Amino acid sequence: MTQDDSKTDQGPLDRFRADRQERAASGLMAVACLLLLAGAGLLVLMLIKLAIPTLFADTEFLAYGRLRPAAMLMLVYGFGGVLTQATAYYLIPRLVGVRMRHQQAALLGGLGYAGLVTLGALVVVFRGPSGPELIEFPPIIDWPIAALLLLPPFLVTSMLRHRTEEGAFVSILYVLGAVWWYPALHITGSIPGLAGVGPFLQTGLVANGMLWLAFPAAALGGAYYVLVKESGRPLFSGPLARAGFWTLAGTALLATPTRFLGGPAPNWTETVAVAAAMGLMIAALAVMTNLGQTLSGDWETARKSVVIRYLMVGATAYTLVTVLTGMSGFRSVAAVLGLTTWHEGLIIGTTLVAVPALGMAFVFHAFPRTTGRDLAGEEAAERGLRLLTWGGGITAAAFLVAGLVSGITWNWASASGSRLNAGAGFSDTFAEVDLMFTVGALASVVALVGIALMVWTTLGTYMSGAARPVEMLVPVEPRDDE
Repeated sequence: MTQDDSKTDQGPLDRFRADRQERAASGLMAVACLLLLAGAGLLVLMLIKLAIPTLFADTEFLAYGRLRPAAMLMLVYGFGGVLTQATAYYLIPRLVGVRMRHQQAALLGGLGYAGLVTLGALVVVFRGPSGPELIEFPPIIDWPIAALLLLPPFLVTSMLRHRTEEGAFVSILYVLGAVWWYPALHITGSIPGLAGVGPFLQTGLVANGMLWLAFPAAALGGAYYVLVKESGRPLFSGPLARAGFWTLAGTALLATPTRFLGGPAPNWTETVAVAAAMGLMIAALAVMTNLGQTLSGDWETARKSVVIRYLMVGATAYTLVTVLTGMSGFRSVAAVLGLTTWHEGLIIGTTLVAVPALGMAFVFHAFPRTTGRDLAGEEAAERGLRLLTWGGGITAAAFLVAGLVSGITWNWASASGSRLNAGAGFSDTFAEVDLMFTVGALASVVALVGIALMVWTTLGTYMSGAARPVEMLVPVEPRDDE
């Protein structure tokens, strides 16, 4: 990019300048890694509790009903929200050719936001959730979080107004969308008194928007940028990438009815759900096609780069999860898989594998460039990826299989009249898939170890990584004769 110059000096003054210029991005990347580890730890505790319900039965704050919302808040709001800010503060200046101002405000705002999310998750653990899915923060924390979520979009938008690069890079669309979707969805979920539409609008729309729109958006935008930079190859198709973005933006919220098929929602929502579900699948396939075709003919680069391997694992997982989510929008599929652990498996696949792998690909690319140090312990990073892929993949698959078995059993029992799908009959069906819950819990521990290795690699980069040329943004000023 014409707006970037890589300085080969490695003197203290250059590193100090680079650190000041990138302090918000580098600091928030480190915080995001810690939040990922904390959220994954809570998720593992949740899965262990699900597999062994009697474990810590007398300890109220370790109840499944508290661990699950706390884990989701730490992963979606904590890791996802902070990583979105770090991605925006790193990418946007490079893509528009403008140095970011107010680094201190951006860093303090991000740290304050991370602290409030952590405090909110602790309140949920010790006092219980205060609302439905992904709206569980207590009211006293809700609105301060909303205020801090509004800081990144204003900082990013102000940079766009002074851009020196004219190209409309697709990464800008994803990142800009993410920084605005987070506060918009959060504020929508915090509006009180929505009687009548509340359960549909707030529980469905906000949760669906957070999980399938805001949460993965910045990671996907970062993936496009990182792949081009790491491979040295141009993106296969800019129009395809933009089409994928607008398809995702236009269908993710409309896919909300997939969570309610078979319930009391109006019949017309089935048509909306099917159309939007197809849109979700198209958007995911567009991403995978673009990334794969960009590397086509040069897979040796992917094998040599740990960053690209993280990126491709995350993109593959995201595509699989999104396609399966889209399939759930068809009524015939929902009749079998609705109200089962199938949807829990999709959520685990997204929060424990897809977005963490995509997010860490970005961190492993960007963090060395903001700190002036090479990635420490590449072997540990590679081992972490393997553990995350196998551990997280098996965990998600266990819940998907459990959901499929439960759904088929319920339908068979209803058709044969051999079991009533209520009360003891309902519980007996879940007892038949207990083994899957145990497998999922054990595999999640493996994934947690992988995440711990990733975090150790990131933090170790700053503390012990070998010095490297620092990357400093030098905007190209237009000449008078241009």
